[in-house]
Amino acid sequence: MGQADATGDDDERDKVTRDGLLPPAKVWPLYIALFAITAVVVLQKTKHALLPATQTRVLFLAEGAAICGALVLRSGWFRDNEWRREQLRLGTIANNYYEPRRESLVNGFAVGVGVLLALWWGLATWSVVLFGVRRGVVTRGLLDFEVATILGALTGAIVGAVAGLVVGHVWESRHRRRRELRKAAHA
Repeated sequence: MGQADATGDDDERDKVTRDGLLPPAKVWPLYIALFAITAVVVLQKTKHALLPATQTRVLFLAEGAAICGALVLRSGWFRDNEWRREQLRLGTIANNYYEPRRESLVNGFAVGVGVLLALWWGLATWSVVLFGVRRGVVTRGLLDFEVATILGALTGAIVGAVAGLVVGHVWESRHRRRRELRKAAHA
């Protein structure tokens, strides 16, 4: 009793240091998606391009949208930063209502927009498979088609997550305002 375990302190200090240096586990997919999109952009102007030349402009727009989306997602914009003040104004400090709903909106929009953009890019590059069949290199055409569809899904997921973040923020603000008005009306 009264003695500290030195190894426990070291483990805790290592964990705190490690957690401070590495990004959270939810961020790694974002970085991987950005890396994949950037790799395809870098290859686009070489002989190893994975997309047809007609898709270059769209690819650069997708890269810009993904970078801007990643900045918004990592910056903390549209987050519930002042929840203590807002909850105190409502008469409670519990804040377990909004966060799961905002997270569901972000995830739902990420999946929905990711699927829609994957379908759009797949449709826009379907001719790559056709040209591959005509030239006798079906596997290359199919690979290019799959890359385009995956890029559409990755870009759509990032853009959709940003849209879900904005929608969640707007919903939360309006919902809090309605709760405050309802509380004031009953007081």
